[in-house]
Parts: sequence; C-alpha cells; structure tokens
Amino acid sequence: MSGQKSTAQVWTADSQVLAGIANPQTAITIAIDTAYVLGTGGGDISTGVYMFDNRLSNDSSGEGTLELRTHCNIGDYLGFEVVPIDPNAGDTVSITGFQISQGSVFGSDGYPMQVGAAGNYWVGLARNASSQTTYQIQVKVTSGGLRPSTRFIQWDPYIGTN
Repeated sequence: MSGQKSTAQVWTADSQVLAGIANPQTAITIAIDTAYVLGTGGGDISTGVYMFDNRLSNDSSGEGTLELRTHCNIGDYLGFEVVPIDPNAGDTVSITGFQISQGSVFGSDGYPMQVGAAGNYWVGLARNASSQTTYQIQVKVTSGGLRPSTRFIQWDPYIGTN
C-alpha cells in the first residue's frame, strides 16, 4: 500500500484534475440573501436561496430557485460556489457539506470536496450516469458586525447526466 497515492497527492499531482478544479465544465453558483436567512431559524429553507448553472443548453432547469436541476455530462467537474447577494453587508457564507439522498452521479471518488480554506468553493466529479441525483447541500451563513449570528440551512436540488 505504500505505493498508493492519497487523494490529496493525486489532486496535487494530476494536471488534468487541477484544470478541472480551476475551470469546471459545470459551474453552479448559489446566491444567498443573507439578511433574509439570518432572520429565520435556519434548517430547511424554502426561499432566500438562488441557484444558477452554465448548463441551460444541456437542459438544466429551475435557475433562480432552490430546485435547480443541473444536467451535466459524465466526466464533468462540477464547481459549487456560494456567495452572499450583498457583499457589502459583511456577511459570510460557506458550504459545510453535501448529502446524497437519491442517485449516485458522483460515486465515491467524485464526491464534492472543499477547495481552499474559506469553504465557499467545492468541486465534485460526475462519475456515473444518473437521470436524477437528489442531494442536500448545507450552508453556514454568518452575519458581520459586533455580535455575529450564525444560521445553518439546507435544501435539496438535483443533478442528472446526459
């Protein structure tokens, strides 16, 4: 086993992987209305989150909602970036995890992982054919200011492959 590379070593050494991380074929942006979310109790959320991807020509649908249905290609790197809608408010957002509830577009070695320390950018790899994978994404929203407050939210969008 000493000849095997860890995932971190492979990601560091493989230029194709590095290119996929830096420029994923499928880009998903998640914009959070932090003022609204911070006023809720957290948990499952039904508004205040707006998702977009670059795969409309691939039959993605639901852009601008929580129920984005991304259609990517097998072998695509998927970049997930979360941003606050108002960057001047001083609030921060970060992805804290993914939970697959149905389907298996990522497989075990394509499962999304955090890139960088901030937590606002994660990358996964579409390894398997899947008409629809339902996943839950968890996000931490923290207010700026003297007495920051934090809310953890989650919702269930979809990914499928063509």
